[in-house]
Amino acid sequence: MARSKKTDMKALHDLIKLVLYAGVEKEEYQDLLPSLRRENMALLAVFSRIAAAMFFVLFVSSIMSSGFAAVNTSTYLLSCIEMILIAICVHHVLPNHPRMVMVIVYLFEVLLYCFGISISMLHSEMPAVSAIAFLLVSPLLFYDSPLRLSGMISFVVIVFSVLVVCFKDPFIAEHDTWNAITFGIVAIVTTVFTMSVKMRVLSQSKQIEFLSQTDLLTGAKNRNHYESQLDVYPSLVTSNLACVYADVNGLHELNNNEGHPTGDAMLKTVAEILQGFFGTEHTYRVGGDEFVAFRLDGEPGALSSDIDHMSEDLAHKGYHVSFGTATHPAEGLDALDMSELVHEAEMNMYAAKREYYRRSENDRRSR
Repeated sequence: MARSKKTDMKALHDLIKLVLYAGVEKEEYQDLLPSLRRENMALLAVFSRIAAAMFFVLFVSSIMSSGFAAVNTSTYLLSCIEMILIAICVHHVLPNHPRMVMVIVYLFEVLLYCFGISISMLHSEMPAVSAIAFLLVSPLLFYDSPLRLSGMISFVVIVFSVLVVCFKDPFIAEHDTWNAITFGIVAIVTTVFTMSVKMRVLSQSKQIEFLSQTDLLTGAKNRNHYESQLDVYPSLVTSNLACVYADVNGLHELNNNEGHPTGDAMLKTVAEILQGFFGTEHTYRVGGDEFVAFRLDGEPGALSSDIDHMSEDLAHKGYHVSFGTATHPAEGLDALDMSELVHEAEMNMYAAKREYYRRSENDRRSR
């Protein structure tokens, strides 16, 4: 009995998770939101242009038609203009305001529904086709919570049913209403399960991306990602770009004397401190005991102060890291081979490392 109750609770939990978060956990869904926005922005850019081109072709065709399409000319033109405006908004507004993506997504879908309903009402003597088609297709175009999409479908079914009952012949109105309800249910079921599949694919894609970019021991970005991003940095700065090259001193000796877990703990600590000062996206583990970090448009003098603070933090933990830095103004940075900037920081790091071991040797001799 207890097992049956536990199974029922799990089934209810899975159903709630499916409806609210497309089959993934709430925390995972929250983590996926930036990816959802990027995907939806890309899809909006494509679909808005396709829709604008489609409505323009329909508009031109309706002008030359004297039959069914001629009645729809103004609807085609208005829909074409609306889609052009959405395409412009996607290109010029959303890059600076990514949180508005879902607003534009729903505006796009509402316009499609309005178009389908308008065509149906313009031809009140005929059963609706366009409205039903968009009811089935529109929710599948983008990524979103199945609950919100299901709510939108239900709202459209209600509005459409009320309009056809009020303005269409009773026989056709009954036909359209039953079709709207039937295909609305189909659309909801299809949307829920399709979103679940799309969300799992997006989640797996993000995991693969994470594994391909991240050093699993330290959590810093790995060398492959470092090499792919190196030439991107000149386009990201407006004032200056600073490079920090860090080399952990004594890792080999620590591994030999106390074991690799102790050495791994040191590397994790160094990576954590570097990420705290330079951010996860700009901190890379490029070798066994070597890290590279970048600071974009930093304040003059702040870098030296931050390195002093990092050195103090590490010293309190019993670790020492040799740091080398190099900075270049944004002007002319495009022409600079980024490897030269990194090489300069690396050479300065080696100078600091030689000084560290020189002092260490002198300290040992003084004893």
